Amino acid sequence: MEEKCQICNSGTRFIFDAIVLQKHKVKYFQCNSCSFIQTENTYYWLDEAYNSPIALLDVGILQRNYWLSNIVPSILNALPLQNGKYFDYGGGYGIFVRLMRDKGYDFYLSDKYAKNLFAQFFELKDAGISTGFDCLTAFEVFEHLTSPIEEITEMFSISDTLLFSTELQPDTKIQSVNDWWYFVPEGGQHVSLYSLKSLEQLKKHFNCNLYTNKRNLHILSKKPLPVDPFKVMDRKIFSLLGRIVNKYFKQNNTVHSLKSKSLLPKDFEYYKTILPNDKS
Repeated sequence: MEEKCQICNSGTRFIFDAIVLQKHKVKYFQCNSCSFIQTENTYYWLDEAYNSPIALLDVGILQRNYWLSNIVPSILNALPLQNGKYFDYGGGYGIFVRLMRDKGYDFYLSDKYAKNLFAQFFELKDAGISTGFDCLTAFEVFEHLTSPIEEITEMFSISDTLLFSTELQPDTKIQSVNDWWYFVPEGGQHVSLYSLKSLEQLKKHFNCNLYTNKRNLHILSKKPLPVDPFKVMDRKIFSLLGRIVNKYFKQNNTVHSLKSKSLLPKDFEYYKTILPNDKS
């Protein structure tokens, strides 16, 4: 039975079988039009795969979050802001949100599977808003989406700007699961694998703007950005452009200050107010 592409609804072709979770034989298909790769859409193995939401093989989780916490502020500083609130979709243990709050960015999160360990009391219900966030981040989330169009639509209902990470397919032809490390069949959670063409199809579908480093970081935005962050990632150049953007929007107070004050002390005092009193 032919699978339809989850991104552009074109026909797909079977490319290979792979052993997922070391025991399930799963079919992989590639779109004939946008090159998007998806697994068979039964997803019968996913409940088992998500018994451990943060996969054991994700040994780079701390390194990745540390790297992102240093890269993302430069991007956020170039975005026009309305309320200074940000939302991390699929935020996992809350590592990224904690790091960003430490840097002065008012981040909140949600995650359907993982327990929030490091950013308790800074979940969606605590944000004071449920829509209209200045930016939604979704790091290492898109490859997990079983219904990308539906779930990205949900993301856009929360924010007009989506900043996300997912590895793009290599230029080499993919004929087996061994041709690209990002399939990670041992974990069983990577079911949607993107090409640059598939991101361009998302741009068309959602009538939005696409910005990408063409490797692993991407932005879909309903509004054009003042600058393309990925063309000016050099720190010195970006700092200068950030100041220019800051000055441009300063009159409307619509850009985050480049010199953000950490929210860590404030959050620490807040935690003390909500913890049970020590009666010992």
